[in-house]
Amino acid sequence: MSLQPGDKVKFLNQQGGGTIVRIIKPGLVAVLIDDGFEIPTPESELVKIGGESPAARYFSETSHEKSKENVPQTEASTAKPQPTAPVAYENESYVEPLPASAKGSSNAPGIFLAFEPLDQKWLISGTLELSLINLSDYDVLYTLFHKTYGGGYIGRDYGSIPPMHKAIIDVTKREDLDYVADGIVELMFIKDKMPSVWLPSVAVYKIKSVRFTKEDNYKTYAFLNRKAFVYQLAEISRLKPASRLEEMEKYGGETMVVEKAEQVKPISFIARHKTAPREAVVDLHAEAILEDHREVPPEELLNLQLAYFTRCMEAAIIDNYYKVIFIHGVGNGVLKKAIIERLREYPNVIWQQAPFARYGMGAIEVMIMRPSKASAEE
Repeated sequence: MSLQPGDKVKFLNQQGGGTIVRIIKPGLVAVLIDDGFEIPTPESELVKIGGESPAARYFSETSHEKSKENVPQTEASTAKPQPTAPVAYENESYVEPLPASAKGSSNAPGIFLAFEPLDQKWLISGTLELSLINLSDYDVLYTLFHKTYGGGYIGRDYGSIPPMHKAIIDVTKREDLDYVADGIVELMFIKDKMPSVWLPSVAVYKIKSVRFTKEDNYKTYAFLNRKAFVYQLAEISRLKPASRLEEMEKYGGETMVVEKAEQVKPISFIARHKTAPREAVVDLHAEAILEDHREVPPEELLNLQLAYFTRCMEAAIIDNYYKVIFIHGVGNGVLKKAIIERLREYPNVIWQQAPFARYGMGAIEVMIMRPSKASAEE
């Protein structure tokens, strides 16, 4: 599917749609929605409306309008469409804020390199979005180089990333990964008030292209909404102050922080709620799990709370927790009832009211029992 500025589109994986206003990169477009915001969206997650395809007819906003066969046609309506000029792709990276969940990430603050498959249903095929993620409270200046076909390095992109934002560098084809996944990133960290002026950081990364063919290497992170192959390029706690530069030069030390990039392991979702070994307490109140909960319609809030509950339960089971307390509040009992219905779907799980002296009537204590060897073998 080839989309052009001016095309009307619908989102495949969520409600709503809008108008294509510009091409950010090959395979990535900016969609202007009714609220006036531009949403960067992969072409694979959009369907063009107003055409003659079955999908277009299904999503068309005018499919329920009265037939226009008998409406007189004006000269303007019968005029042939004028050809449009070729679309010029933008050379600059596109910067967008990280999702609200990034603020609760347990990953160490720093800079990350991410390869995100545009088609999340087929992680090991198709194109990947290459981006730099700034999970810190610093403004970051960067320059990214990668290997070229003829040897040496080529400057792929440079720019700045605000705190808690990511810069979408490009959309990369699989056949280019032998070169794009072998590179160097130079970084400088800046903000108005700093404990020290940090020396520049240089991160070297080299990822074998075969690793992109294994689905297990694509993980879910709190600072991304999609599965991705992520490497950490720099960690804030490991930066060196420029005040040591004279001392380092005197003794022949390095004047830059050189890091070897390594794949990042996502922190378990339940870890942020851990209160003791293999125990956790999860508050499901809207204000505890959603930063902008007042903007969420009441009819959607329950689904979001249940989704958060499910994610915590599954993480607790995988990480071998044995007790998790879910605080649902008193209210009208709808959330508590929905949680109990969901708990019945899990084997080897029992639950009861949490200790009244501490939680009142507003919490459920869930015990996760490890299956016996016999049942596991069956």
